[in-house]
Amino acid sequence: MQIDSAIARRRNGPWGSRAWPWILTLLLVAVFGFWKPYFGRFPGADPLTHVHVGLMLAWFALLLLQPLLVLRGRRDLHRAFGKTGYVLVPAIVATAVLMGRQKIATAPPEAFGFAAMVLFLGLGTSVLFAILWGLAMRHRRDPALHARYMVATALTLLDPALARVMIFWARPPGVQDLQMVSYGVISAILLALIVLERKAPRGRGAFPVVLALFVLMYVLCRTFAFSPTWQAFAHWLAAT
Repeated sequence: MQIDSAIARRRNGPWGSRAWPWILTLLLVAVFGFWKPYFGRFPGADPLTHVHVGLMLAWFALLLLQPLLVLRGRRDLHRAFGKTGYVLVPAIVATAVLMGRQKIATAPPEAFGFAAMVLFLGLGTSVLFAILWGLAMRHRRDPALHARYMVATALTLLDPALARVMIFWARPPGVQDLQMVSYGVISAILLALIVLERKAPRGRGAFPVVLALFVLMYVLCRTFAFSPTWQAFAHWLAAT
């Protein structure tokens, strides 16, 4: 118990036992952003959307619960609940793919190019989510890296959440590229964490990796998502 408590104290950053306030903030931003298109008209969406939302809420519940279990010295429960990720993550990615297929299949021909970019954004974000979780599990025996990568998975929800805040609630004047704004916010958060962590004895390499992955995702959305290769894949997916 004393060892567990010591580990918990060393993880008292915004990625450890004190992660819950900003993870909860991200969740509230997501609920606000998705209020008009989803929560406000519940249960009007299709069953697949309900399943995907339920899985994401379960993931955020896990992110809120796990650091508290470590703080209380219940590493046995922490490991037990952590194993649910082997079910949740594939299910989240699978439902995202099915939702993407559902939307691209109904896209009108004149808007298919934009719909294909949105498809890439949705699927790419799911892949990024899975990669961050995979890094967390790869470093599960290194608490400093494991905690940071796990918390970083929550940032993948920030782009779709902020985009919908701007679409349905308040778009900044003159802003056309919503993704540039949302990814700018994500990059600012990660840069701030990198600066705060510059003297950390362990784990400080995690957030530069996360930032690089988000930057790569943004670049690919502005290039590869409009390429003939991706357009052909989108047409194939729409026809399946």
